[in-house]
Order: sequence, then structure tokens, then C-alpha cells
Amino acid sequence: MKRILAITFLNNFVSGGLALIIPLLLLKRNVSLAEIGVVISILPLIFLVVRLVFAALADQVGWARFYLLLNWPGTLISTLIYFLADSLPVFLVGKITEAVKTSSYWAVNRTAIFTLSPREKAVWATRNAAVLSLASSTGSAISGIALTFLGFSPTLILLILVSGILVIPAALIWQAQGSKAKVRFSGTITLLNPKGKGRTFWIISVIMLFFSLAFYPLFALLLPVFMAQQLGYSYMAIGIVFMLYGLIAASVTFSTLKIPLGLRRVVIQSSIALSVTFLLAYSGSFFIILLLALAIADGLGIRFFESIIAKASRNELTVSVDIGLLHVPMRIAEFTSVLSAGFIAESFGYMPVFAASGVFFTLFSVLSMYALRM
Repeated sequence: MKRILAITFLNNFVSGGLALIIPLLLLKRNVSLAEIGVVISILPLIFLVVRLVFAALADQVGWARFYLLLNWPGTLISTLIYFLADSLPVFLVGKITEAVKTSSYWAVNRTAIFTLSPREKAVWATRNAAVLSLASSTGSAISGIALTFLGFSPTLILLILVSGILVIPAALIWQAQGSKAKVRFSGTITLLNPKGKGRTFWIISVIMLFFSLAFYPLFALLLPVFMAQQLGYSYMAIGIVFMLYGLIAASVTFSTLKIPLGLRRVVIQSSIALSVTFLLAYSGSFFIILLLALAIADGLGIRFFESIIAKASRNELTVSVDIGLLHVPMRIAEFTSVLSAGFIAESFGYMPVFAASGVFFTLFSVLSMYALRM
């Protein structure tokens, strides 16, 4: 499990850095918020299709290969493309490549965890999510500091170097699983068939959609631009804020692993999220305090998210595909939300999209508790 967590940390360190750098770099080049949204929205759209194909392949040839043969080189190549990008179409190519590398990670990551820790699937998946949060926040913080003192090109070189290090833990898990059968086209098509998954499976899939709508548009697009344009934060300040957010969210996730997933928890996390998101656009000097309060709600919600996924994906032979199918509505929501969030913010301001995040998180919290009790 330590090698899986190492892959999670390095992979999401780079992803966290890119999540901060790309919107700010495009903003510096006078690209509008709506156009930035178009570029970023490409990732979940490509992710939607590619992840399912990778998941079907992984359930036949094994999950360890994807870390070494796809995730590591994909991380390196996508970061290199961003380093060389000099136009919007090249940034789009970078996002497509990043989507492929992200797909290869998520297609098998929970499969690896469920395989190595079958009796504590939800617990280890939650720990992995906390490591992910730490990694993303650290990557954002270091990237923000590097942007301030070094600029965009040296910061991207730093991420390229970290991408290279990813090969070490990926290579170490090459033999972490037993032998698998060869890929069969008919077997791939059969695995991707969504029929027979059951009512609970698709209910959980829809519930996951609300969690994504609550956070993805905020961190993929809106918050970095809002802090830079509306609040006048420096790159370093933005990175540090993201780091603090991730540290708090991860700490809450770790420290509440043994607290029951009940009504009290739902009320607490929903109340925080609703209060914060309705105030965030006009928070001024209180912005950081409110955002860090949102991190508490985020950290509490992760356990619900991982627990409903573990409940829905119980078939060990098709776990990668099952998890991939669960995420289909969620990825469509990410694509449409990021694509539309930029236009909404430009036309009506940030208040509607921030407030919607709190509403979506509340829906997710209530429905998750319902799903776990079904």
C-alpha cells in the first residue's frame, strides 16, 4: 500500500501544480475566463471515455501495468506539452494528454486498493483520498511559490522533474499482482456493458455527480481566477491558500475515520458548506477563513464519497469497470459545469456558481447517508 500511496502523492502533486498554473498562465496571456473554461472542460470529457476503456483493459491484463506503462509517461508528456505550449490549441493538446494520464491513474487506483486491502476498502480508499488532498495542496503551494520567484517556465520544469520520479514507485509494483489473461476484444465489450448493474448502483452514480458539481468547478477554474482577479492575490498567496485548504481537508479526513457516517455529520458538513458558499463571493478580507471552513466540510464528505463507491463496486472481477461506470454521470457533470461556470461568472458574477456548490454538496451529503442505509 505504501507504493500505491507514493504514486498517489507524486501523481497528484503534479496535478495540483498544473491545476494552479494553467488557469493563471492562460489568464496572463489575456485568455478570457470563458475560454479558459473551454480548455479545462476538455479533461473530464476525454476522461469519461478513456477511463472506461482503460478499466476494461485493466480487468483483463491487471492494474499494475497502467501505473508504469501509461500513468508515468502520460504525466511526463502532458507536463512537457504545457512547458512548450505557445497557443490555445497546444494547451488543448496538453489537456487531452493530461486526461489520458489521469484516466490511467483513476482506472486502476481504487482497484489496487480494493485488491490489496479487501477487508478495509473504504478506510484505505479514504486514506488515499487524504494523501491525494495533501499532494494536490503541496503541489499547488510549491508551484505558487515557484511562480512568484522563478516564473512559469522554471515551475513547469520542476513539475517535469517530479513526473520523472513517478517511475520509481510505479516500477516497484510491476509484480504486485498475479498474472492476468490476454486482452480479448469481445471480453472488453462485455465488460463495458452497463446492463445488470442494479438500481442501487445507478443511484450511487447519480449521488456522486453532486459531489463533483460541488467542488470541481471551484478548484479547476473559478477559485484561482477569483483570487487573482477579484482579490488581487499573488501567485504565492494563491498556492499557500490551496495548501492550507488541502492540509485541513486531509487532517479532517484522517481524524474522523472512526466517526460514524450519520445524520449529525451530514448536518455539520452541509451547514458549513451552505454558509460558506453563499458568502464567499463577497467575503473580502474574510475569504481565507471561509475557504478554510469549506475545507472542513470537504474533509468530512470524503468518507461518504469513498464509502458509497465501495458499496456499489463489490464484484471483484469487474471492479475497475464498475468504478468507471459509476463515474460516467459525474464526468459529464464536470464537463458541463466547467464549460458553463466561466460563462456564468462572466455574465452574472461569482455568487451564483459559488452558492450552487453549497447546494450540490448538501444534496450529496443527504443522499449519501440514504444510499448507505439502503
